[in-house]
This record gives sequence, C-alpha cells and structure tokens, in this order.
Amino acid sequence: MCRSGHSGLNGGYVLKMNSPELSFEEWFTTLSNFKSRDELWDCDIRMNTLPPDVIATYLERLLRQSPALCADMDPEQIGFMIWFFQGRASEYWSDVRGKGVSDEQQISTVTALKVFYTEFLDPYFVNSRHSDIGEAGDAVYMMWDMDCLEGAAMFPGWEHLVQPILDVLNAALWCKSYECQRSALHGLGHLHSYHPDRVEREIDLALKRSGHIKLSLFEYAKEARRGRVQ
Repeated sequence: MCRSGHSGLNGGYVLKMNSPELSFEEWFTTLSNFKSRDELWDCDIRMNTLPPDVIATYLERLLRQSPALCADMDPEQIGFMIWFFQGRASEYWSDVRGKGVSDEQQISTVTALKVFYTEFLDPYFVNSRHSDIGEAGDAVYMMWDMDCLEGAAMFPGWEHLVQPILDVLNAALWCKSYECQRSALHGLGHLHSYHPDRVEREIDLALKRSGHIKLSLFEYAKEARRGRVQ
C-alpha cells in the first residue's frame, strides 16, 4: 500500500509524518482518477496518512454523495476507486474501526455503504451504457473480502457494527443488478459461520420472492446460504 513514502539512502523507506492533509476535493480527485491497479500502490502518500477520523468522514461523504460524485465515472475508474478504498492498497476500514473513531461515526460510515449500493451502484449497473463493466463488477464482488470489512461482524469489540453490516448486505441483496446481488451473497456467505440464522433468513426471503434473485446466481445463493463462498 502507498503508506511508505520515498526510498531512503539504504533502500528503506521514510514515512512523511507531518505531510499536510488532503482536502476532501483533493482526496476524491486522486481516488477517482486511478488509471491502473498499479497506480493504487504509487499514489500520493497523503492518501494513506490521513487521521482515522478524517478517513471515516471522507469515506462516508463519498459513499453518501456517490450518485452525484461518481455519475460520470467509467467502470474502470469505479473499479480502481473501490479496490483502493475497500483495502487493496489502503487500510481505510481498519482505520475506521480504530480507536480514533467514535462508535457513532463507525456506524454512520458503514451504513453509508447502503446508499452506495442502492442509489449509485445498482442504477449504474442496471442502466449501464458501457459494453464492459468488468473492472467495476469484479471490485464490487470482492468488496467484502478486502480489509476484512465483514470481520467487524465476527470479532469481539465490534458488536455495534454487526447489525449495520447485515443491513447493508440485505439492502444490496434486494438490489436489481446481478453485480450487487452477487456482492451481497458473497458477504453474507462469509458471515454464515458467525451469524447463520440471520444469513439464512435473509437469503431465504430473497429466494422465495419469485424472479428476484438472478437465475445465474440461484445456485450461488444456495451455496452462500451454507457459507460456501470463496
């Protein structure tokens, strides 16, 4: 990840401890303009040296305002953006869950993912004008594997995030797009070992609604219901 700064004389790295903070606008400009996965690892060091409370508020603002902020982004830009903020080259969600962020802000930031799914990603995929949405689709599918976001619903000390995370995944499961449904099933499948009754109930309700779960996801939903996802 791009936490390391510039190479030192001995081949090591020197962390810029006092680099000035990025404004939200500067942060979002960087986040929304990655041109390749390699760039995620070679970004402005300030992207990964922001204080945890700033990361939480910036991330929440991005997620809640995503319908406006991200409307003109192409699928590659969206994919690279998600790869970064979900943890491929950052520790944002670990920072959000850190001691420098209040429980209330943690809950609010996690809950903002519901807006990201239902008001931005789902309409974006359903109404896509792009012939290839692969990078965005792959990143959305893997959202719950990166930076152990779903781990907040597994481990002691983060009990206050269990219901918000399940609420987000339930909202994503009831989206219309294949991409959001698959992402939700992936996340729910990972949580099955810890919250089997809740996971099975949510997936059962979606499966029982005729025509809701995409036919191509029906078998995957059954596997997720048993916690058999990769």
